[in-house]
Amino acid sequence: MTAREVLHELVDKLRDDQTDLACDLIEDLRNAADSEGSPRDAGALASLDRGLADVQAGRVKSLDEYERERGL
Repeated sequence: MTAREVLHELVDKLRDDQTDLACDLIEDLRNAADSEGSPRDAGALASLDRGLADVQAGRVKSLDEYERERGL
């Protein structure tokens, strides 16, 4: 499965209350890679691929769980 296919699958699985944040994050990523933004180096792209793989494999925590663990 390509990274693009994984991304589409992840978007399809988002709860309705997560879509606005997802749109903002993806838009920020797209804008950072446009002709006026700074280009992403190979290390950054590899990091994004690892993150997507972690999400797909279920190796993630909810924001609530993350905040609870850190006492936020």
